[in-house]
Amino acid sequence: MNNTEKYGVLYKPHLVLTGSDSIKLNISSSDIVSIAIINNYDTMTYPIVRFRLYTDINTLQVLSENHDDIGILCNMSGGVYNLSNDSPILVTPTQSISISLKGYIENKNTPTSTMDQYVDGIKKENDLNNNRKVSIEVYGYDDRVVHMMKQKSQSIYRDTSLLTVITDMFHRANIYDLKIDVFDNQTKYEQILIPNLNISKSLAFLDTNYGLYKKGTQIFGDIDSFYISNADVNNGTKPLPIYVMSTKTVDDNSGMQRLDKSTYRMTTMFPNVSVISETDIEQIMNSPEVVAVNVKNLRTDTNRLNKLYRNKDDITINTPDKLHCTNNEFITDTYIARVNEKITRVDVSGVGFDVAKLKINTRYNLIFESPIRGMSMNEFYRATYVCNVFTNLDSGLFVAQTTMNLCSN
Repeated sequence: MNNTEKYGVLYKPHLVLTGSDSIKLNISSSDIVSIAIINNYDTMTYPIVRFRLYTDINTLQVLSENHDDIGILCNMSGGVYNLSNDSPILVTPTQSISISLKGYIENKNTPTSTMDQYVDGIKKENDLNNNRKVSIEVYGYDDRVVHMMKQKSQSIYRDTSLLTVITDMFHRANIYDLKIDVFDNQTKYEQILIPNLNISKSLAFLDTNYGLYKKGTQIFGDIDSFYISNADVNNGTKPLPIYVMSTKTVDDNSGMQRLDKSTYRMTTMFPNVSVISETDIEQIMNSPEVVAVNVKNLRTDTNRLNKLYRNKDDITINTPDKLHCTNNEFITDTYIARVNEKITRVDVSGVGFDVAKLKINTRYNLIFESPIRGMSMNEFYRATYVCNVFTNLDSGLFVAQTTMNLCSN
């Protein structure tokens, strides 16, 4: 392993903004200030994609007058670059990031119009403001998926499984690009009744009343596919390692670390990893055992908070039982998973990560160069929040500044 060389993943974006009447604006990479992809996996269903531009005033005029028809086409080809020299050298390509979204721009109080370019019907050619630069923010979203998720789902299904029901709902909405983790609930039901709900709320209904995964479900319509994922950190996927250097390392080596000729792993400096523990607070708030009672058939499920109380004697506290009248057998497991996720949370940041690999179903493990700091961190983690901000370097190359919130259950 060569520690003297510095590596990182850089991207070359090609951005095109479209509008009505075959309008096509090719945005130069020098006009792109930043591209931000904000993924809040636990509180939102779709990402926020923000394009900050500093471009000529004509672009602002065209977008403002076609604000209902803006389209965003952006392809960011990535590669691992050797950053040890003055100019980056491409070592190996990485997975590209392709974005095709509906664009939104705030068009209130627009300071200019294309009509300002004309005097008595003749376009001004010598106006000093023709090449004036202005700042623009364009937001992107998948209008088709957002719109179809509001479509009413079918109400009655017979002799079927939850996978068949959910797949049918999406296919009826013409959403076929699905990535679904294998459900823990493989029961075949004689009848499934869905109230008068749209597809988005129907997914929440099925998860609450029938249960998809023991430790809960994550639903996210990402820019590449729609994900229905198992919230369990041990979801069977190979974890993505993040190497954390010790305090003795003084070099700024955040980015990628070369292991052999073709293998790299993400690495960051020790100040970029913050570990927060709330074990004592959760022990005060929760009893050692969680009891769920089904009021329909009086079935009782009891589970123990082993992770929270593994090193401490039980304390005398009786919290109310979880009363429910559903077919969900995972209520206690899901509750315990949410409590365990509050015990230890990790904030990680870095520059030059391979962000195309950071998805909602990606799992991470932290490898600390200092064994003492990593003594109690030998677990897998999932991301609750990931923000990637691509900023302009030189020669059309962009680097991602990544911020992640991780937890384990």
